[in-house]
Amino acid sequence: MKLFFALLAGGILLHLTTDTCAQGGKFSLSAGPRTDQLFSTVIRSSAFMSSDSLSDVEKRAGKVGEEAMKICCEKVKNDKRRIWYVSTRNGRMIMQLMGIYTRETLLFFHLSLSNRSYLDYDMDSIRFFIADKGGKDVSPKRTELVPVYVYGNTQRIRGKSREPSVIALRRFTLPPGKRLLIEAREKNGGRHLQLQADNGPLVRARLI
Repeated sequence: MKLFFALLAGGILLHLTTDTCAQGGKFSLSAGPRTDQLFSTVIRSSAFMSSDSLSDVEKRAGKVGEEAMKICCEKVKNDKRRIWYVSTRNGRMIMQLMGIYTRETLLFFHLSLSNRSYLDYDMDSIRFFIADKGGKDVSPKRTELVPVYVYGNTQRIRGKSREPSVIALRRFTLPPGKRLLIEAREKNGGRHLQLQADNGPLVRARLI
């Protein structure tokens, strides 16, 4: 009798163990797709975060769009004069550097051209150079800086008028022995203008 009950109990235990293992197998199989789905979600989230990070890097790299540059130039144009000692004149034409501003990897130069004569000033070009410091008899070696964006009237300054303009360049500073030249040349005329500046105004550029 005892042997019968022992055999019966062993059979019951074996059946329970088999069911448990089978159920465990079912759980492990059903967990596979859930795990894959979770892993896929994590990958997608990581990729999305990487995209956001890349966008932030691009912003920090100075990729300012055209509309943003226009807004910056409007702010600069409406600001008051910040630099009082960088100016030049030829006849009754006057060019002034009103201020230097910065945003991201750009520098914004606020210029003013005043025509105090009755003769219109037809502009051929406004150009920026990094040049060697040298005497008047020495022709300086010059490297031209190409503008990224030009805002304002840089074509004709009518008689008895003043025209502000804002020119954006990639950010830079001057190495030792160098200076910044800003030149405005008159088309079919001789009223050429040239400004000179050192590192002082550049390193004091105001944040937009």
